[in-house]
Amino acid sequence: MKVWLATALACLLSIGAWAQEDPKAAVEPLKIARDTFYQDVSKFQAGQLTEEELVIRISEQFAPLINDRTVALRVMGKFARQATEAERDRFTDRLESSLVDAYARGLAAYGGEQLVLPEEGIILKPGRAVVEARLESPGREALPIQFALGFEEGKGWMVENVVIAGINLGLTLRNQFADLVQSTGSVTGAIDSWSFESVSAK
Repeated sequence: MKVWLATALACLLSIGAWAQEDPKAAVEPLKIARDTFYQDVSKFQAGQLTEEELVIRISEQFAPLINDRTVALRVMGKFARQATEAERDRFTDRLESSLVDAYARGLAAYGGEQLVLPEEGIILKPGRAVVEARLESPGREALPIQFALGFEEGKGWMVENVVIAGINLGLTLRNQFADLVQSTGSVTGAIDSWSFESVSAK
């Protein structure tokens, strides 16, 4: 029995290690979310989903893709060290909610754009990858989008940052958080002020 358990554990660890270095696996979560979104949009256009139902379904697909803890700590930047564990947890929840809401409502205004994903991502090192994509719209120049992903055991590849046409979303949000700390006078004030509207305004 012990030999069997040891063998099974070794197999699981080898699968995890393989996934961290598999360029195709890095793209798969993005493809699934994209294709599910297109299916939901078709249902919305056919009158089978309301706009609010579409937003909810997009949110459900988007939330598991985000490594919310990693993103939150990066957005807090140097202020993460000043915050208590409870404040870091609270900001993680608020950031995820605001990003998912902003993303979902933006996609709900879908105008026929196509997210073109490569067959493989670029493995920078085990557990770190980038996926170079583009958003194509009729009559417009394609918009380059770079997804930075990290691999989490038990969760797989998750998005940690996005760069759209050279604009680094993570850096933009970090500057925004720093501005809120300055304007409110505290880390707590910045967390309390963070919302869907604050993210969408930038």
